Amino acid sequence: MFTSKSIRQIFQRQSTLILIVAILPLIFNTFFYTKQLYMYQKVVENINAANEISSIVKDEIPVKMRDLAYGQTNANSPEAKNILINVRKDIQQIEKNTTTRHETSILEVTYRTLDTIQTYLDEMIHNLQTEEPVAKNETTLAQIDSVNQLLDDVLQDFVKVEIELASQKNEQIANSVTILLKVQAAIFIIILFFIGWTKYSLTKYVQQPIDTLVSMANNLSKGDLTYRVSSAEVAELNVLTSSMNRMAGELDRLITDNAEKQYHLAQSELRVLQAQITPHFIYNTLDAIIALTEQGDMQRVKQTIYALSDFFRISLSRGKDWISVEKEARHVSDYLTILKTRYGESLLPVINIPDTLYEYDVLKMILQPLVENAVYHGTKFVRRQGIVELTGYDDPDFLYFQIKDNGIGMSADKLSEVKAELAKGIDTDFEEGYGLYNVNKRILLYYGSSAHLSVESQYRQGTIMTIKVPKISKELIEGS
Repeated sequence: MFTSKSIRQIFQRQSTLILIVAILPLIFNTFFYTKQLYMYQKVVENINAANEISSIVKDEIPVKMRDLAYGQTNANSPEAKNILINVRKDIQQIEKNTTTRHETSILEVTYRTLDTIQTYLDEMIHNLQTEEPVAKNETTLAQIDSVNQLLDDVLQDFVKVEIELASQKNEQIANSVTILLKVQAAIFIIILFFIGWTKYSLTKYVQQPIDTLVSMANNLSKGDLTYRVSSAEVAELNVLTSSMNRMAGELDRLITDNAEKQYHLAQSELRVLQAQITPHFIYNTLDAIIALTEQGDMQRVKQTIYALSDFFRISLSRGKDWISVEKEARHVSDYLTILKTRYGESLLPVINIPDTLYEYDVLKMILQPLVENAVYHGTKFVRRQGIVELTGYDDPDFLYFQIKDNGIGMSADKLSEVKAELAKGIDTDFEEGYGLYNVNKRILLYYGSSAHLSVESQYRQGTIMTIKVPKISKELIEGS
């Protein structure tokens, strides 16, 4: 016998079908966004924590160290040591939230830098306990300030990496929202087929909010981060709407913060470049170009101007710390081309780096400062033709770069002094030989103890400088 169903029963049956069809994607959505928001929150926590540590590094540590150096704090007081211990604990807490090798490698640099500050602190305490002159602690304090600035720079690099990770997470969420919205739209089409008479209610309370979210996703994908939608009457869609509104606002804030940080990083990079390229180098290059122009040698004018332009372009490298071996070699080639314009036949540059090494990346500007040393402290002081030769070779695990010149060389005493300064590693004070010791310090901080810079020299015969660094492929850097 046929049993008729009331409207309530029919609607109830359709509602049950809706519930069955809708509950599975809602569960998936909840799980997915909870996971994504959790990961995103960890990245945001890392950014906030790194900025707090950076504030301590810039503001509190210098004050504590100066108080200790000038006797305003007792040598046995734990304040100075405690602040370093707390910073280390904070960095360890950040490390628990990291997920990539790139983040870990930057934090490893902060640990080594903290170890250096701790060593200087212990030295300062010892000086106070043994009542050494204040001038001795002032020297140590200057070294601490230098390493402290380096620690702040490394922390800002970490913040930049975290912001990039946050942007990636936001992009993943935005892409996933578009896909999930399409799936839900298909689900609602099936539902509307079974419950056509409820079309108005579904359109008003479900379809229109979804269309609004789709419109928001499209506007966000086009770069309109100010786009917002009003709250929906359906609880689940209201959660999704609120999440997307918050996500858009947070992304807008992060992009603004990132732009500001990029500006400060660019300013910092410019200062490094200004320290690397002396005004005399620029003046002399421009004078050489003018001389060539007056001589009518336009081919060499073009060659020199291109070399100078490419030299600056590679020096900047869009703020990247790592560049290909090919670009690093070209950077040296540009520099030698410019010098040869000035020195003519008195300088003979030779570059011999196999193409097989081009697949690897190296830390930026580790060869050009050594070539500059070879010219200005070597070949410049001999009457014969100066030869500067850059050679590259490798073994299964390491890259080697050798800079050889036939310049004035070094006496045995001077060579011993240089080797002793290089042996200090990251503790070198840069009083002389800025380029040589700066390269040594940078490769140790970024590569670790496996990297090495050695110098051999004979007076009036020449000097050989050799850099040894671990092999790092482009894919490994891009994936970290």
